[in-house]
Amino acid sequence: MDAGLPEKVLQSLDETRRSFLSKLIVGSAFTVPSVASFSMSGLGIGDALADSSNLLCSNFSILCSNQTHLDCSLIRTVRPGNFSGCQYPGENLHGLNLSGDCLAGSNFTGANLSNSDLSCTNLEGANLAGANLNGAILENADLSGALLGGANLNNANLINAILFGATLAGTNLHGANLTGANLTRAILTGANLHGANLTTVIWDDTTCPDGTNSDDPGNGGTCLLHL
Repeated sequence: MDAGLPEKVLQSLDETRRSFLSKLIVGSAFTVPSVASFSMSGLGIGDALADSSNLLCSNFSILCSNQTHLDCSLIRTVRPGNFSGCQYPGENLHGLNLSGDCLAGSNFTGANLSNSDLSCTNLEGANLAGANLNGAILENADLSGALLGGANLNNANLINAILFGATLAGTNLHGANLTGANLTRAILTGANLHGANLTTVIWDDTTCPDGTNSDDPGNGGTCLLHL
């Protein structure tokens, strides 16, 4: 990226927008009320900043870049925190508020995360194989490359979730809300999507539940007829 790009963009904005965007670029405090009242129209600075879900969840990127690693045992009390790479296999984390945390690369194999709030969490590369995520809130969560094979996501909220390259083989997604979810290169072999909301899902090189690919001739760039 051109090192001078942020400065060029800032110079093209009025004083109010320039101040707001300057704080965002340097990673200063970010509040939802500011986003709600700030118009991004006409900025033209790329999809990452223009997309509302990315803006609302910008804090998890800041957390994950923070070198301060909190004690993994504090996951129940510190809000929000960087718990990347922590080990929670088989633990009972039912109903826990983990919204906005950095959980990249963390191990939740077989853990109970039912009804937990994982909205806006960074779960890149996390291991959630066999985890119980029944009724969990994963709206706007980043699950890129996550392992979700055999997990229970029954009635989970995955609105606008990023599942780029995620493994969901044999995953139970019955009744899950995947509206706007990005399933690019995701593996859904044997997954149960019965009753799931798949409105505006992004299908791109996605392995469908029946083993075909969304890009195969005749599939029309989707898995909707191959569930």
